[in-house]
This record gives sequence, C-alpha cells and structure tokens, in this order.
Amino acid sequence: MSKFRNICWWLFFMAAAIGLQALTPGLDALAVGIIILLQERDYKNMLWLLPLFVLLQEGMGTRVFGGVIVWYAAIIVLFKLGRWLFEVENFIFIFLLSSCLGAAYYGVAWLMAPLQDIPFNVQDTLDKSLIQALFLPFAWRLLIATRHWTMYDEEK
Repeated sequence: MSKFRNICWWLFFMAAAIGLQALTPGLDALAVGIIILLQERDYKNMLWLLPLFVLLQEGMGTRVFGGVIVWYAAIIVLFKLGRWLFEVENFIFIFLLSSCLGAAYYGVAWLMAPLQDIPFNVQDTLDKSLIQALFLPFAWRLLIATRHWTMYDEEK
C-alpha cells in the first residue's frame, strides 16, 4: 500500500507542479521534487523521476534546450556539497540552498543564452531567479508536510 501511496503522491506532485509552472513563467516547480528525492536518498525513484522531469521541462519549454540538464545537475551538486556542512532536513539548509540555486538559475541562463543564440535579458532573468529562490523553501516545507503520510507504513 505504501508504494501505491508513494506513486500517487509523485503523480499528484507532478500534476500540481506542471499547473503551477503554467501560471508562473520561468518557475521550475519540479526542482523541489529533486531536493526531496535527494533528502530521502531515494535513488531508485530518482532513476525514473529525474529523466521524466527532464522530458517534462524540455517539452514545456521552460528553459532553453539542454539547460534543464545543466540546471538539475547544479541542484544535485549544490545539494551534495551542502550535505557535508549542514543537516539536510533543516530549514536553514534549504534556505541557503535555495539562495545558491537562485544564483545557479541565473548562471545557467547566462551560460546557455549565447550557446543558443538567444538574447539575454538581465532583469527578466534576475526576476525569474529570485522567484525560483523564494519558491523553493516554502514549497519544500509544504511538500515535506504532505510527504509523511506516504512514508507512514514504512516507518512502522
């Protein structure tokens, strides 16, 4: 039953994230899912969810082509580096991580724009990176609170 709840939770998460991204241009709501997978060290689910997240992002066109892979790699690297210094379930860690990811969001956009021959709008990219940085800690807190009901049977 717990596996069924877990799959339902991830499907609901993806549907809600896609809906939220449709309302907020430039936001990557699926990034919170990667952070949750890394926190839970759930690499088995990450094997099928991460490629699915990349396909969804590439299909929705929220980032320039190929930028999603670099963005998700930055999330994973920054999380792994931060894990050495902080407790990963701490809100302070998530807040600092989201600040670094806001900067990484800007950096990936800056890096990919000339490669794709796309004009780089500094103010627009700063706004999107700030929205991303502010979104992550609050979404993480909400999702962690809802995540406990899927793990209840496993903890027994």
